[in-house]
This record gives sequence, C-alpha cells and structure tokens, in this order.
Amino acid sequence: MTRNLTIAELPFWTFLVPAALCFTLTGCGKSSDTPPPVVLSVSLNNPTVTVVQGATPVLVPVVIVAPTETATFQIDGLPDGVEESYRESESNPSGQLMISASSVTPIGSYKPTIVVGSSGQTASLKFQLVVDAP
Repeated sequence: MTRNLTIAELPFWTFLVPAALCFTLTGCGKSSDTPPPVVLSVSLNNPTVTVVQGATPVLVPVVIVAPTETATFQIDGLPDGVEESYRESESNPSGQLMISASSVTPIGSYKPTIVVGSSGQTASLKFQLVVDAP
C-alpha cells in the first residue's frame, strides 16, 4: 500500500534543491543591472542630398548613435570637386555635414558612403548625392 506524505513529513533538502536551481539557472526573475550594449549606427533625415555647382554649401544633419560621446567620421566615393567637412555636436557624435561642389564638379548622381567608427564598431551608410547646374 502506498502512503502519501504531507509537506511537513518531507525532508527539508527537497525544498533546497529546487530553490538552488532556480537561483543558479535563472536568478528567479531578477533582472540584470547591465543595460544592453549600444550598437553603432548612422543615418540621414533625407537619403538624397542635392548641391549646386559653385553655390553655397549644403548643411546635412547626421544622426550617429554610438557607445561613446565621440566617433570617427569619413566619406568615401565623393566626385572630384566636392568638398565636405563634418562637425559633431558638443554632447554626442551626431552633427552637421557641410557639402559643396565646385564649378567644375561633373553634374550627375553619385553614391558616396559615410563610414563611422566608435569603440571598435563601424557602421556605414550609402546616400545619393546629386550635383546640379546653377
């Protein structure tokens, strides 16, 4: 004949094993105090930038999400005669890109790439650069 034990009759260690497993394997619902890592990214509000030969430079807002307050910035693939300069804000790596085209820059559409780096990560973004005649 089988007899069922009451909770009071069970050995104390039968409660310790599940409790120890709970804390060891899952932390029993306790969340980590460490936030998830920030993944580096770069974006433009408008993926097409239009400049006019020999005209005033165009200011382009650049949004950079980075794990630190600074990031490296470069642009590859600009046509001859196009000049750029980047100025990040004082509190984060996002900032303003200034682009201008000289009067001899060939008219057309180009696909330069912005490359940013921070804390060993890199991110890139292709955008369309249109050079128009005055």
